[in-house]
Amino acid sequence: MQKDGIDAFAVNEVVSILSQIENVTLEREAPIAGLTRFRAGGHADVLVHPHTVESAIELIRVVQKSQLPLTIIGCASNVLVSDRGIRGVTCRLHPVLSAIRREGNRLFCQAGVSLHDVAAFAAKHSLGGVEFAAGIPGSIGGAVFMNAGAFGGSMSDVVQKTTFIDGDGCIRDVVGNDHDFGYRHSFFVSSEGAVILETELCLEHTDLSLIYEKMAENAYKRYRTQPLDAYSAGSAFRRPEGYFAGKLISDAGMKGYRRGNAGVSGKHAGFIVNYGGATAEEIAAVFRDVRAAVYEMEGVILMPEVRLIGEWDGDPFAFEC
Repeated sequence: MQKDGIDAFAVNEVVSILSQIENVTLEREAPIAGLTRFRAGGHADVLVHPHTVESAIELIRVVQKSQLPLTIIGCASNVLVSDRGIRGVTCRLHPVLSAIRREGNRLFCQAGVSLHDVAAFAAKHSLGGVEFAAGIPGSIGGAVFMNAGAFGGSMSDVVQKTTFIDGDGCIRDVVGNDHDFGYRHSFFVSSEGAVILETELCLEHTDLSLIYEKMAENAYKRYRTQPLDAYSAGSAFRRPEGYFAGKLISDAGMKGYRRGNAGVSGKHAGFIVNYGGATAEEIAAVFRDVRAAVYEMEGVILMPEVRLIGEWDGDPFAFEC
């Protein structure tokens, strides 16, 4: 059965090739929904778990040389996977590439390590600067990619250097301002084929009690205002200039809105949630409905913060103004 450039025979061939790489685990027709925060989506043709940086690099180079479709996922915290699944090779960097090492006030974090673990490790060593990240459910690779942030802090404040493999299989570094950080943007957003391997954080020695106090304060804010017990990908939309997405959605009467098994959180209108058993298309439809309602009320076009992964027909977030 043909699936956009990779069929059953090709899957067998790809698995045979990738099986020659040491320190990787391969799965055919692997269910993806359970790996994502949205708990939705289809199967990956081939899901690969590299266990070392070296095996991840070799895998990426082999896939690039073979010109196969490659999708990289970490904690899959801000993605929506198509119900039709992911074609080609899907490489999961979390949780295996999750080492952290410290040199003075600098942390070197592999791409698959969770932001929670980075914040906890930093706190243990009295290093401040990443308290904001303690409750963000993602990997540091994904956080650098989109310049994740919360409570007034962002990755751009602490990232010094990032090591990645480019589309030609070469290992390269991005340093300082060359990261091109902006609001939910970095150099990697527009660098086709780039895969983050490790990032270096420059932190400040801080009194341990102050670090834990800030982390506790942020955790309480999240508990009080966000639907932490729901299946969601965090903030659904980027903050439009001059507005707050959650307030716009609430003012448009969409807070608590429901479509099938998906809807807008009644606790925080900026979160779209899966109430259980929602398809990716149902979730995408809620995005469209929210965008249409806000545009009709205020003339503001909300831009999704969630990234689409897998085989879609056109843009499932699209709506007509």
